[in-house]
Amino acid sequence: MAQTLSKKRKRDKLRIVLAAILLIAATGASWELTGAIYTDIEAIDNNTFSVGTLDISATPATALFTASAMAPGDSVTEPLTVSNDGSLDLRYAIESETDEDVLAAQLIMTIKSGVTTCDNAAWDTDGSVLYNGILGSTTVEVLVGSKVQGDDAGDRDLAPTASEELCFHVELPTTAPDASQGVTTTATFTFYAEQTVNNP
Repeated sequence: MAQTLSKKRKRDKLRIVLAAILLIAATGASWELTGAIYTDIEAIDNNTFSVGTLDISATPATALFTASAMAPGDSVTEPLTVSNDGSLDLRYAIESETDEDVLAAQLIMTIKSGVTTCDNAAWDTDGSVLYNGILGSTTVEVLVGSKVQGDDAGDRDLAPTASEELCFHVELPTTAPDASQGVTTTATFTFYAEQTVNNP
C-alpha cells in the first residue's frame, strides 16, 4: 500500500513537472509570437506646391502724353489700361512725380474709371472720378489709393487676367501764370501693386 502511494506521488510529481515544462514552452512560444511584429509602409508621392505671381502692367507702358506748345485753356485726354498679368488677386495705387514744380503745379489732372469714350470731347460725360488735382511735383503726388501695405482708401482691385481702363485728362487752365510760359515738365506715373489675399 505504501509502495502504491509512493508510485502515485512520483507520478503526480512527474505530471506537475511535465505540466510546468509545457507551460514554460507555451509561454516561450507566446513570447516568440509577440516578438514577431508585423509592419507595413505606404508612401504618398507627387505632393506639389507652387507659388502664385503678382504682376501689374500698364498700356501704354511709356509716354501716355506728348503735349507740346500748350496754351492756357488747352487739354489732352488719353486712355490707359491697367492689367493684372499675374495669378494672384491684387490691389494697386498710383503716384505721380515730375522733374519740376512750376508748370506741374499748374496742370490740372483728372483720372476717371468707367468712361465710355476717353477723349477731349466726351471724357467728362460719364464715369467715376478717382483723382482731381495737380499733375504732380518733385516730391511725389499720390493720385489713387496708397502704396502703404494693406487695404487703403482708394486702392483699386484687379483679379487675375482682369484689366480696367482709366481715362487721364490734363488741362492747362486759363488762370496759368506767365511764369509757366516756355516751361516743360515731364511726369512719371508709378503703379504700386500688392497681393490682396492674407493682406488685410
